[in-house]
Amino acid sequence: MSEDWADERDKSVLDTIYYCETCNIVMERADPDVNRHKKELPYHKMRRVMILRCGHCGNVVTDSYAEYSPEKNQFWCKNCIADNHSAFHSEM
Repeated sequence: MSEDWADERDKSVLDTIYYCETCNIVMERADPDVNRHKKELPYHKMRRVMILRCGHCGNVVTDSYAEYSPEKNQFWCKNCIADNHSAFHSEM
């Protein structure tokens, strides 16, 4: 594995957003509603969601629909993992 593995992995992370399951809204990190939710609405269920690029097919997916392969140092979407399970878990 290369020495800058963290930089290579972070290239796959396109953005991070917040999702409030109670309000059913998506907010960007800089949105003032994020702080308001954290301070004034602590009972709301907030999730931080990463927007990722699949290292195999290139599709854009959320972190709940992807998995990280330490062997490949990449995120793969669940479709690619299902189609190429042995390739996902093998070394380069």
